[in-house]
Amino acid sequence: MRIRMRRGRDRCDGCEQSAACTLDLARRGDRLVVLGVDDERARMHAVRFGMGEGACVSCVTVLPAGPVVLRSGRQEIAVGRELAKRIRVAPAPEAA
Repeated sequence: MRIRMRRGRDRCDGCEQSAACTLDLARRGDRLVVLGVDDERARMHAVRFGMGEGACVSCVTVLPAGPVVLRSGRQEIAVGRELAKRIRVAPAPEAA
């Protein structure tokens, strides 16, 4: 696993690593699997948007000091940074 320093904090290298991390560390183009949401209220909202445990999402873009924009199915969702820090994700396995 490679770690890169950016703006004074650790950042994972997205899909190039095999370990789980949180959604706020995602990069544009990453395909991720949601492992869990640590906040009960946030978990309910995630399920409503099709982002429950096991869901595959794609990172559309990460706005500087702003939300992480995800694609889940045919919809795009902007997830605030504080909420993104509570969503555990892992790189999605490559489709065969």
